[in-house]
Amino acid sequence: MPTLKKRINITVEDKIFDQLRIVAKKENTSVASVSYALLERALELKEDLHFSTVGEDRLKNKHKKIKHKDIWD
Repeated sequence: MPTLKKRINITVEDKIFDQLRIVAKKENTSVASVSYALLERALELKEDLHFSTVGEDRLKNKHKKIKHKDIWD
């Protein structure tokens, strides 16, 4: 049965491939699975950085601030 996931092809240096292969062997999984997990984590970190920057910008502005307890009550 064909997969519903999209495919991508990337070219990496030998050093990176060797590192991926070492991690895959330690985790008893495939290089593709390790690569997928690392890509997913990198995207999460990038998203965290974005929202952190947005939050810092909002804190610097002199807009009306709403207290946490007022939001959730």
